[in-house]
Amino acid sequence: MRDRNLLLVSLLILAVAFAAGCAKRQLTKSDMDRADAIAAKIARAEKMGAKDCAPKELAAAKAELDHARHEAAEHHEEAEKYFAAADKAADALLSKTIPCWAAKAPKPIAMPADAPTVTLSANPGEIAKGTCSTLSWSTTDATGASIDKGIGNVGTSGRRQVCPPETITYKITATGAGGEATSSAMVKVVAPGAMMLENIYFDFDKSFIRKDAKPVLEKVAAHMKKTPMAKLQVEGHCDERGTSEYNMALGQRRANATKKYLANLGVDGSRISTITYGEEKPADPGHNENAWAKNRRAVFVLR
Repeated sequence: MRDRNLLLVSLLILAVAFAAGCAKRQLTKSDMDRADAIAAKIARAEKMGAKDCAPKELAAAKAELDHARHEAAEHHEEAEKYFAAADKAADALLSKTIPCWAAKAPKPIAMPADAPTVTLSANPGEIAKGTCSTLSWSTTDATGASIDKGIGNVGTSGRRQVCPPETITYKITATGAGGEATSSAMVKVVAPGAMMLENIYFDFDKSFIRKDAKPVLEKVAAHMKKTPMAKLQVEGHCDERGTSEYNMALGQRRANATKKYLANLGVDGSRISTITYGEEKPADPGHNENAWAKNRRAVFVLR
């Protein structure tokens, strides 16, 4: 009986030892991290078309990884060499897949550059002969610009004073990566006498500015501001009634009142001169109230 019990104990010990020898060892965290890193390389290659670019290398890398996982579970102490082999196979897979993927990848399409724009203006657009205007221009998406009529290359934005002797149209051309654009501006040149400004009129024996004269004077002031180089002469006139000496003085008062009003509107007084002609230069030679009303006036002459 005692021998039988010893035999049973011995058999039990052998069974436990055999079971322990046959049990699979679990993957450690280090093994799982290594396997995940290799699997990520393989997944990257698959996204890049490894199935078509490197089918043999893809199959080999997957097989090596499966083998490494199996061996790590069976014989942990030898797992490193199997993971190293799987890692090498994954690198070989990427080495063949990446150039193939790059060759097949669509080439980036270069976006066309925006076409340039340009504007050119002249201020004032109409000048008396011998005076000047200012050209102003601006551009977008331009790398260079030039203006004709002898001006040549200019910046992509700027201003330039011009004093043409006759009516002229300037043209600017802006260039850039997207092509070129043009714009034009005309400067009209007229003889000083041709720029007739409307007269203003006065009541009998008076020199104050009437209400109906104010809109006219505002237009004269606006024109003078647009032509900063222009000079203005104001002529004072009277009708034939009164003495010659009295009318000369009255004509001067009318010219002076007109100049003062223009100065109050912002015109530099140094640009305005006055002269009186009294009754010497009638607009209408008649001897009635209608003619006299036309002769009581201030006349503007641009110089």
